[in-house]
Amino acid sequence: LYSSLGYRESFSADGEDTILNKYLFDLEKGNYIDIGSNQPILGSNTYKLYLKNWQGICLDPLPDLKKKYNFYRPRDLFINSGIVSKKNNSQLNYYYYAEASDLSTFDINRVDKLKKDFNRIPSSIMEISTLTSKDLIKIANKLFKDSSEIHLLNIDTEGFEYEICKDFFLEKKFPWIICVEELGYTADNIFSSNLYKLMKENNYNLGSRTFLSSIYLRKEKLSQLPSPYLKELF
Repeated sequence: LYSSLGYRESFSADGEDTILNKYLFDLEKGNYIDIGSNQPILGSNTYKLYLKNWQGICLDPLPDLKKKYNFYRPRDLFINSGIVSKKNNSQLNYYYYAEASDLSTFDINRVDKLKKDFNRIPSSIMEISTLTSKDLIKIANKLFKDSSEIHLLNIDTEGFEYEICKDFFLEKKFPWIICVEELGYTADNIFSSNLYKLMKENNYNLGSRTFLSSIYLRKEKLSQLPSPYLKELF
């Protein structure tokens, strides 16, 4: 989305950052964890917040991203790694799609589906180091010294979104807002997804839905958000 002056109003692939800005408007010194962050600017759900002086952790296994994050987003901590539910292996096979890197995944079932539905075949398979959600939370606790809270958790991992959210909840970490890629759902049938049910069980409401993503809001945190757009909710 561009204004008449050429200013880019959204960096996200599907306008998620515009919606997030409605909820997080005027929240200063915010933080985020962006799992599966991909490129630092175009397609990013968190770059607009970075421009507002937020700070966060961006994690992605793609091997060419570290230099880009160091250059474009030096305040952020970029971790060149994958994430797993349990630390059974220090490294996992990563199926890399050079022509569509945002499809790259650790999930072999996702690889099979991409081949079956779209005739996409990984251009290479590489071993990538991993950490767990618990490891990531420990890093966040040290980095976000001014806050024990996580304001935004953004997840785009091509198949592991449910497990990551479940692990965060098991560690008693409940981000104020969770933006998560949920493919294959519409506004009508999203209520049947396992992730939606997990969110409801942990006191989250579905705030918004785009073609690609669902944005979940922690109920008791809504009143703490200074956004004027939320006044009609109370």
